[in-house]
Amino acid sequence: MTRRTFGRARGWVARARTLVVVPALVVPALTARAQSNLSAQGFGFPTGQFSTRAQGTGGAIGEMDPFSPINPATIAVFPSRIIFFQMEPEYRNVSTGAGSERTTTARYPVVFGAMPIGGNVVLSLSASTLLDRTSTTSFTTTQIIGGGQAVPMTTTFRINGGIEDVRLAAGWQPKNWIRVGLGVHGITGNNLISLSQTFADSVVFSSFTQQRVLGYHGTAMSAGVQLVSSQFVLSGSGRMGGSLRLSAEDTLLSTANVPNQFGASLAYVGIANSAFSIRTSREDWSALGGLGTPGLTGVDAWDSSIGADIGGPRIYDHLIFLRGGFRTRTLPFQAANRTVTENSVSGGLGTAFANGHVLADLAVIRASRSADLPASEHAWTLSFGISVRP
Repeated sequence: MTRRTFGRARGWVARARTLVVVPALVVPALTARAQSNLSAQGFGFPTGQFSTRAQGTGGAIGEMDPFSPINPATIAVFPSRIIFFQMEPEYRNVSTGAGSERTTTARYPVVFGAMPIGGNVVLSLSASTLLDRTSTTSFTTTQIIGGGQAVPMTTTFRINGGIEDVRLAAGWQPKNWIRVGLGVHGITGNNLISLSQTFADSVVFSSFTQQRVLGYHGTAMSAGVQLVSSQFVLSGSGRMGGSLRLSAEDTLLSTANVPNQFGASLAYVGIANSAFSIRTSREDWSALGGLGTPGLTGVDAWDSSIGADIGGPRIYDHLIFLRGGFRTRTLPFQAANRTVTENSVSGGLGTAFANGHVLADLAVIRASRSADLPASEHAWTLSFGISVRP
């Protein structure tokens, strides 16, 4: 057998081995090798569905923030049509005993629009990221072929996509002291999963790539309420998950349920243009366990925060809002059978332009993520949000 022919044969062996490996990628792998970070295990990283304004307070005002598609009652505050768009790049550093790895992930977590229809009723349509599953991991191994020849091979796992929450909601304010709302959710999204294997000697050993697209389809409903006084605002909401299906093209792979979620917050608003808030929520991520491999462990997680949104100084007749907060939460999926926790501090500011027709917000989040593993993860996230009304 010539060296070239042997190379072709070796390539066929690589293909055969890969065809065995790739079906395992139909569902999320939980090995550190497949996902070399702590935050994007399982079906991905939960962005929180917070607007930039809420991110600046650590999520503390999430239940009372109309731009965060969490509590449908909050949208009843809008007096006119409005649209909102947000972008959030994250700069992540993962440290292990073998060194560190830096990655950048661009996210667009919330797009939102609302319109009053009369009778103190407001309708809104939003799309937000429930779980972001974007990661790339490469590692090199040595393959021993016939004759004892050692051949370096690089394997790369790449995953792009996530699970999105598209919500149609209605908010109603029957009295000055109460707002209520209902929402209907379509849970959708996809993951493009690819595995490639390349060799240092690409002339002799051919490379190989295989891809699979997974689709998610599910439903949920939500409801919320706000009780408003001159000193305090009490807000609460809940989401009841329906069925969730995972498919590849037209083939149904597995079914589970959209996680149930409930949250509540209490804010002091006795100072003009300011809010001091505390919030907690729980999300039943274990409902997604049936969607993946038997080793996929979803964690029912608490998410708590405290923060403030304060009307600060005026610069050229523009009121500047100053924000800050602290947040602690459990992430939804384990890493190597260890629960991952996240603590973060945040700050931000916002102001209005064009006679109040344009609102611009900026938030900066510093997060530390850890598990009972010889690895740690730290991240900087910048959040930019802009809203426009006629």
